[in-house]
Amino acid sequence: MEATLLDHWKSLPIEKYDGSTDPDEHPNVFLTQATLSTQDDSALCRIFPTSLKGRALSWFTRLSSSSIDSFNEL
Repeated sequence: MEATLLDHWKSLPIEKYDGSTDPDEHPNVFLTQATLSTQDDSALCRIFPTSLKGRALSWFTRLSSSSIDSFNEL
């Protein structure tokens, strides 16, 4: 999945998710902030891992690049 990120894109002002709290809450928090800059699905998929750390980031990086077709699949 390819997406061009905005030149002015900056890290989101949210706490990075590490997998130790409610897994349903983080995507909602992420989308609330990320969609202020873009609603492009492929851009959201590219930005999403920047909101992760620890076990959650390790999980994400182990996913096959072809396994994600849309943000809703995350």
